[in-house]
Amino acid sequence: LQHEKANGGYCVWVMGPAFTFDVQAREAFSKIVKAGYVQAVLAGNALATHDLEGALLHTALGADITTQRTQYNGHYNHLDTINKVRAYGSIPAFLEGEKLTDGIIASCVQCNVPFVLVGSVRDDGPLPEVYHDVYAGQDDMRSHVKQATTVIGMATTLHTIATGNLTPSYHVEKDGNIRPVYFYSVDTSDFSANKLADRGSLSAKGIVANAQDFITKIAAGLGL
Repeated sequence: LQHEKANGGYCVWVMGPAFTFDVQAREAFSKIVKAGYVQAVLAGNALATHDLEGALLHTALGADITTQRTQYNGHYNHLDTINKVRAYGSIPAFLEGEKLTDGIIASCVQCNVPFVLVGSVRDDGPLPEVYHDVYAGQDDMRSHVKQATTVIGMATTLHTIATGNLTPSYHVEKDGNIRPVYFYSVDTSDFSANKLADRGSLSAKGIVANAQDFITKIAAGLGL
């Protein structure tokens, strides 16, 4: 990551919602965004929904993101958050209107880091920015992975595979030099971490780790 930042690399992060369930993981990734190690975030409706729920109500899936204690009727919190965002019309308008500054999505908005949210038929809501048309969403994802020099997929098997299926194995730099695209897949299950390589993405390297611990250690390793 330090090499990529120093040499004008383009780091794409593919993220599942697990990071939003832990306050330290949210803070760690926010620091990584603000330090310039993130050029794009690819995710689904859930990551943004529960991250914004954390910013608004300090819960994710109804559980306090610091203590992990569930709240009475907390399972409605993400629905209340989605409805409030939809009432504002957009995520940036919601953040500004509610004066929210913490979390992954807020950090991306503050630092002008693009996030591509592609929905599924299972989604609640979804949020206004979520692509309903999977082909349009795929095109937006592809616009970022074409520029990517490093891709890191964390705690999302399906979204990581989807990104891997779009990602070239090499990157042509401005001076014409050809370099590999580094691709990492992080998950608690070795099956999930290695699935992308098993499907033919030969450059993908699986890392078996708890994603929340992984991201906090990455931030610490970068001195953040």
